[in-house]
Amino acid sequence: MANQTTVVISDLHIGGDEHIEDFRCENELIHFLDFLDNNYQKVELIILGDFLDLWKVQEKKHKQVEFIISCWPKLFNKFKEFGSKHKITVLAGNHDHALSYDQKLIDDLKEFNLEIDKNQFFDREFEKNGKKVRLVGEHGNQIDPNCSFTSWEMPTNSSMAYHICQNFIYKIMRIGGKKDRPEWVKDTDNIEIDLIPFWFLSKYFYNELGPILKAIIIPMLILFGFAVPYFIFDIVTDFYRPEFLVPVLNLLDKNIFFKIIIFILYFDMVLVVLFFFMALLKKDFQKKLHEYGFYNMPETLTKKHQTYIERAKSILQNKNELGINADIFINGHTHHAGFYDDLVSNKVYADSGSWKQLMKGIKTRFRFPSVYVPYYNLSYFICDPNDKGVRTELRQWPKEFKAKLTILERIALKKNKDIPKSVRENTLIKSALIKYH
Repeated sequence: MANQTTVVISDLHIGGDEHIEDFRCENELIHFLDFLDNNYQKVELIILGDFLDLWKVQEKKHKQVEFIISCWPKLFNKFKEFGSKHKITVLAGNHDHALSYDQKLIDDLKEFNLEIDKNQFFDREFEKNGKKVRLVGEHGNQIDPNCSFTSWEMPTNSSMAYHICQNFIYKIMRIGGKKDRPEWVKDTDNIEIDLIPFWFLSKYFYNELGPILKAIIIPMLILFGFAVPYFIFDIVTDFYRPEFLVPVLNLLDKNIFFKIIIFILYFDMVLVVLFFFMALLKKDFQKKLHEYGFYNMPETLTKKHQTYIERAKSILQNKNELGINADIFINGHTHHAGFYDDLVSNKVYADSGSWKQLMKGIKTRFRFPSVYVPYYNLSYFICDPNDKGVRTELRQWPKEFKAKLTILERIALKKNKDIPKSVRENTLIKSALIKYH
């Protein structure tokens, strides 16, 4: 039974060595725990998977949790203090699946009042006068083919995403020495796997491209802005030469200085048009790939999102092979918070989002590569029972952040308003009342 306030967060991804540790919300999480303690009499905090990022920890397996706690003593002491008054339940995700079977790791967390639920799903009921509302949740990696395990009970990390991270992403993040490693490489783990090639192209172009190439490309695009109007002017004056323009046209035709300028403008225009032609070929190639069943990134994310929606509907309608039904269903894993109260009447599906840094790709002018900027969406889902039912809310916790962009990135951006802004207050995203039945 859960006739108390229940709060769900997920995907903190705490853990990693000095090269790849990228948890940057310690202070915010501590303040969040203080907020819950000060504003609610009795709380159960459920951390819905990927609380720890054991994939990133190179210590021996039975030492991994000890290592993470030693890196974040202030935070874990706060968990211990909060857990002495309230309940903290931790479910495993794909990045910390060992918490579902390794007793040593479970015991290490228990010392800090962090109780492990080994099951794939958690199940809570809110009751009033014999009527109930049922809350069910899971991490969600079993829905993702790249991150799923053959069986939840199997002691394994073996998934496609695990091997990609171990053999590709984390090795890239450790490239070179600490002093000469580009700062942006550390953000590689914060980008969707499918987007990593585009991410590297963008970061190379804006951060690593040599000054000589930059000195060529930028003036080319500026000159193109002058070349097109002059080309139109040149065509028109071949057919129509008003008297007042004749001296100017003679000067342009005969003066060696202007001839050189015109040649540069036309040469630049040809090069830029060639680049645009190559971009059209790329677009046509992508169209063919689409016809053969290869989808672009927005379509891939849409299809993935739809898979989660269908899974939630099957559970809310009790039409699934697992025999699970719920009035409120929640998952994590995707890192993108969401709240849906229109799938099934008087029921809610939510995605708990993430407390990890995220990356947003922003379209640019001049067909430059997209600019990727970091942002945070520290979301949490809350179920607060009252006499009428259970008040459900998806909220966003405050976080100050600022994108560090190069001059070239700022030139390329169409609109600065597209850059995500800091969240300065505890913000309600969406809410709904689920009535007892």
